[in-house]
Amino acid sequence: MPKVVDHEERRRRLGAAACAVLNRAGSAGTTVRAVAGEAGMPLATAQHYLPTRELMVRAAMAHLADRVVNRAQRIPTGSTALDTLWLAVLELVPLDLDRLFEARVWLVLTAESLIDEGIATVLRDNAVELRGNLERLAALVKRDGGIAADADVPAVVSAITTLMDGLTIRLLSGALTPVEARAEVDAHFAGLSAGAPTVPLAGKPDDHANRRAAGGGPGGRAPRAATGNGESAGRSAG
Repeated sequence: MPKVVDHEERRRRLGAAACAVLNRAGSAGTTVRAVAGEAGMPLATAQHYLPTRELMVRAAMAHLADRVVNRAQRIPTGSTALDTLWLAVLELVPLDLDRLFEARVWLVLTAESLIDEGIATVLRDNAVELRGNLERLAALVKRDGGIAADADVPAVVSAITTLMDGLTIRLLSGALTPVEARAEVDAHFAGLSAGAPTVPLAGKPDDHANRRAAGGGPGGRAPRAATGNGESAGRSAG
């Protein structure tokens, strides 16, 4: 019998390999030969699936998107909409090695987008989708009374995305520790909150880290476990 080949699995392997090479060698070192070697595939096989550098980069971007979406679907639903938004933002900031890896690849691709309109278009589309998800969640926060009734939702989300981008760059450069980044997120959400949380958000960084490790939200409340496939938090985190 002829061997059954899982073409999608091979594309996923090559996408993961492309991300690994981009992370290690940057854009200049990302060749089909290097990606084939990383994936443990013959060069001819890799060239069959990714005959051009553009397709290779797109495979890397698709792999990144899959990682983020899969992780977002596991974000628990907070006891309030504000808690859920807080959890989503913490998940989108690179606070561990896996997310630092993703952020490094994202930064390499962002630099590449300055001279490659195809990559720039995909990154813009991703940013628009993320913003839309955050705006929908922020609107729920406003309806829930988690932020001021007269709050401008697009402005709230602009401030959040600006915060996330700044934290990402500072974490990647080593100018900020994960504990310090968590403290900045908590301080930002303290400013957003329309009411006084049961646990002050601007406390010691260790308090924020411990509360998140224990599953607590911005107000010190434990978030509800996600139900079904976690669609609420997953859609919100994009």
